[in-house]
Amino acid sequence: MLVTMRLVTILSGRLKLLDLRYCVGVCILALWTGWGGPAVGVSWERGPQPPQDSRPNPQDQTQDQASTAPQNPAQQPMPEGGHEQVEADPASLQAPQAEQGDDLLAGIQSVLATVSAPDLGAVAGAFGASIKNQDDATSESSTVELIELGDLDGDGVSEVALKLPATETTEDDSQGQVRPSFSPGLYLLSWDGSRWKASLLSATAEKSQVKVVRLGKTTSRCIAVVSVMGEEALPYPAIFQVREHEAALLWDSQGGDNRYNALGHGQIEFQDNAKLEQTDMIVTGRADPGLLQFEPGGHRGFNARCVYHWDGQAYIPAQTEYSPGPDNTLYHFIAALHLRDFRSAYALIDPGKFLHTDAPTLEKFRQTLEENWREFLDDQIFQAREPVAGSPETLAFELPEKHYVYLPTLSADGRFLLLGLERKVEMPGTGSAGDSP
Repeated sequence: MLVTMRLVTILSGRLKLLDLRYCVGVCILALWTGWGGPAVGVSWERGPQPPQDSRPNPQDQTQDQASTAPQNPAQQPMPEGGHEQVEADPASLQAPQAEQGDDLLAGIQSVLATVSAPDLGAVAGAFGASIKNQDDATSESSTVELIELGDLDGDGVSEVALKLPATETTEDDSQGQVRPSFSPGLYLLSWDGSRWKASLLSATAEKSQVKVVRLGKTTSRCIAVVSVMGEEALPYPAIFQVREHEAALLWDSQGGDNRYNALGHGQIEFQDNAKLEQTDMIVTGRADPGLLQFEPGGHRGFNARCVYHWDGQAYIPAQTEYSPGPDNTLYHFIAALHLRDFRSAYALIDPGKFLHTDAPTLEKFRQTLEENWREFLDDQIFQAREPVAGSPETLAFELPEKHYVYLPTLSADGRFLLLGLERKVEMPGTGSAGDSP
């Protein structure tokens, strides 16, 4: 109870300087300590994130593929930010939010100050939580979690990840002011020989994953933190190294010039590669090919599996595989022609049926495309149509700019070869369609 009161005093004193109410300190106290008992669950709604979590917006990524498979930039959606509770001048909020992050770290450090030995059990007792290993940790939790990471800095004491669940209070206080939101996040706890130190890994612990990885012979084991963002559940990894008993960022998939491609509704797993003496990062999820766009949350599309290797500075794609299917064929057909790679596109069709001839050749295919299907050779973005119940046009896609609608036919033998392609002109608002010229 002494630790509890000390934490309240520290946080309340700091928050008073920010013109916040004592009820904020009570909310933090309930979250961190469970009032001296096991950590309690809290319900929350996402609110504005602290500035230190504002990473750069994801940039256009280029996916590494085999020489016969075209490379395509995939426009990544921006991570969703929280909605604001009240309208206010951003300049007036920036400093209080920054200090709020400092207060959270200071509150954690004050709890750690009660533990005077490198005893993980004592650390767990101070936070009212049990120690878990990496495999038992959950990606979503409403309670405080402590995850043992092992001895990452070689001092004989295991490092620990502290996961504080997000919470938000939205009720007005007695003077009509809205109480602020909190997203305590993910922290590294490390023993420096005389005390436990806390440092930030991620300013939000929502749907986060923590894993210890190896990055080769010359680099000690590091910490991989994966955060899932937005309605499309895009996973974004970051790699940290323990330096001077604190977390130091080595690589962030959302910052700088990197080749990471987040996949919608994706998952990331890490597997040791004995040959390379490192941990591979494997990303699976819904492909975002770019040139053929699919409706978010729709039934069209295909999955991708990409293996990333660590090159000394970042994870880079080494091998990409796509799940076979009609939409996969259509995308690769469009992408190959976009690059004028007629040979790769030719391998995706049944030549005789597509060209309506008993003597098909690659040259005839090229001439047919250049004379009749010029739009596939230009820089065009096509859109897949969602299937309508009872309609035979389940694989239709369109080029809105020209009002073209395409009706492909593919083989049903498991190879999904393109047998034919019909193009119609559909004028908006008329409900009529005719054959294109």
